[in-house]
Amino acid sequence: MTDDATPPDYLPEPRPTSDKVAEREAALQELARQSAPAVPPGAAGILTDRVLLHTSWDTGSKLLPVLPEHVGGLVLRGAGAATGIKHLRKAGFDRPIAYDPEGYAVAAATEDDPFVLRPADGGLFGLTLEQELQRQRDFKACVALTPTGYLHAGDSDALRAAVRAAGRIDDDDVVFSVPLDVGWFQPEHIDHLIAVLALLELPKAVFIGGHFDPLERYKDAVANLRRLVAEAGHVAVLRTDLTGFDVMSHGAFATSIGSGGSLRHMNPLGQIRRSKKDDKSPSVLFGDLMSFFKGSTLYEKFADSQAPVCDCASCDGRELNTFLTKDDSIPAHRHGLCTWADWIPGLHACRTLADRATWWRTQCVDAVANAEIINTRINQPEAFKPPETLRAWAELPSWLSAIHPVTRRPRAPRQSP
Repeated sequence: MTDDATPPDYLPEPRPTSDKVAEREAALQELARQSAPAVPPGAAGILTDRVLLHTSWDTGSKLLPVLPEHVGGLVLRGAGAATGIKHLRKAGFDRPIAYDPEGYAVAAATEDDPFVLRPADGGLFGLTLEQELQRQRDFKACVALTPTGYLHAGDSDALRAAVRAAGRIDDDDVVFSVPLDVGWFQPEHIDHLIAVLALLELPKAVFIGGHFDPLERYKDAVANLRRLVAEAGHVAVLRTDLTGFDVMSHGAFATSIGSGGSLRHMNPLGQIRRSKKDDKSPSVLFGDLMSFFKGSTLYEKFADSQAPVCDCASCDGRELNTFLTKDDSIPAHRHGLCTWADWIPGLHACRTLADRATWWRTQCVDAVANAEIINTRINQPEAFKPPETLRAWAELPSWLSAIHPVTRRPRAPRQSP
């Protein structure tokens, strides 16, 4: 594996640095003035400017009764996804539905086999790529996502092989899945990653791999993800968390936010998913802090104080410290869905993408400040600490620049989960 530059017959000759910087800056400023993300070619155009829900059919079917109108559609994964899409189409569900084939959960992409092609239900032999894409069309997914394997950080051979294979696809309803380990967002990889992906005309759907919030692992990850969606051409970011709002403020054409913690990132291939196995409480979105917390954490922090009350369409006055058992998982998912969906109109109301970025940064600045306010109210100075990713959203310049360096205050020492 190597992250050396792609051979000259595949990547254009590098231009002088000054020319490249000026060209990048001009493109970023043009993007800032756009009223919405650029519409990708083909069938993926229907996903433009949509914030979707990423979930399984088992969970999603329980969330549909409260699915807010602002949520732009669904991305379904898992064994029941095909059945779920067919059911929804027959029932008249009129929003886009995509299928996540999750090749990244099975194997890594390699130079010889960038796609993970599994047998159809009941079959003995793996499908061809075209058969896998046709299978998604047959159950009425709005686009067909490639079953790309997990792309380990720096595996340039696998990345280029996947892009070459995707470039040979002629169908206009295909989206190239790009399951990236978060290590790709380090400074030594990001330029190469953008350069390779930008050559592909197909729309791309980026997935980010890592434990918990992957972007917390590297201090440059947030800024470099912004670069990717702004510069790599027609990029969506799927299976994510509130990062979806950040990328939609910087040029991504679509995003999907996971219903639960395991669907808000990819688990690193071959690694056991980290969780507190003895804590059955679900992850709960604390809207004022723009952060997810275990229900048990909220119960503990508000043990001697009045807990916040949620008035979303699902909770109807429920206190946030009452999601404590496995049975509370679906109510917690409904609460989270309704909470972040309420932010979508604010995103869409902005006149330009630069205005969106400013709006988003303001929300994040307020959320960071709210943590201190709440800590003071409950007389626990260290109770709620803004996550590093939220701090980055609040502290980075609201819009990208190729000329001015990105600066924010030094990161606090990382604590073990």
